[in-house]
Amino acid sequence: MEGTTRMKWMAWSILIWALLGPFGPAFADQSPPSKSRAESALQNIVTLVRPGQRGFATIWDGNKYVQCGRQDDGGLRCEAAGTLMQPSLKHVLSPERIAKIDALGWKLDPSFGNYVQSFPKDVPLAEVADRLLQVLADGYAADLAQLRVETAWVANEACPPRNGPSQNLAGMVNNAPAMAATAVHACAFTPKSAGGPNLPASSAAELIQLYGDRVTGELQRLRVNIDRRVFVAFEAGIGYVQCRSQTSPAAIYCEAQSADSWPALTSVLTSARVEQLHALGFGDPGRGPNYWKVYQLDRTDVSISHELLSLLYDVYGYTGVPELKIVTEEGHGR
Repeated sequence: MEGTTRMKWMAWSILIWALLGPFGPAFADQSPPSKSRAESALQNIVTLVRPGQRGFATIWDGNKYVQCGRQDDGGLRCEAAGTLMQPSLKHVLSPERIAKIDALGWKLDPSFGNYVQSFPKDVPLAEVADRLLQVLADGYAADLAQLRVETAWVANEACPPRNGPSQNLAGMVNNAPAMAATAVHACAFTPKSAGGPNLPASSAAELIQLYGDRVTGELQRLRVNIDRRVFVAFEAGIGYVQCRSQTSPAAIYCEAQSADSWPALTSVLTSARVEQLHALGFGDPGRGPNYWKVYQLDRTDVSISHELLSLLYDVYGYTGVPELKIVTEEGHGR
């Protein structure tokens, strides 16, 4: 009897193993492996052809994504997320990782700042899936165990709507109604300069790159209008520099805000930073409430603008965020 019972138990064990697999119900409920899911999504958009629409398969981990769209010839055009519309990816896409992305055959497309690669229809979808997972892993350090996958069909047009900047999965083709209010419906994306930089400058040189042309132009305006009482103020939120035309003698007179005019600057303008002002030729408050300097007209507007922006960065700690506010005698910010 004992032998018969043991044989029955073994038979039931084999049957359960065959039905549920080696780990029982928990194993049966697990999602398919990443490659299988990616390949199935690609197969879906290639197989399901809807008139007037184009299928897209998206694979992502957070805001690290790859998206492929079916082309009219049956091939796939795929995009991997870039930093133009998702500035936060600058923390991910180091020069080394960008080099890996390039080595894997993905090339930067400046229209939306994504990395692009096309696969002819004769390339096996299993191979395409491998390539997608490889770029996510090597280029973006994505967690392949946490990937999400979806397919969608969007109107077949040259420039379909994309998730707008600062949105989740920015730059991804998406016609979801919830994203329509901020979607970019164009053939290229140009950041709005009025919005200021997305990330703080990490050096005075970067601050000059952001605002140098505008500051130079405003100083040039003072020079051209040297016989008029015109001025410009560059307000950084943490302090300001302001300049005006001076007619006798002809020059450009500038001031850098002091703690006498705004006590909150006491903790910013340390003795070391005040010494930097002195090294640039700025006099102490007394003539007025601020540090001051007279720029002779033999100095170029470019050199003055670079000096003032470097001063804002080195002395006041201004990194370009929030946007530099420029105020003139006309009485409004620009």
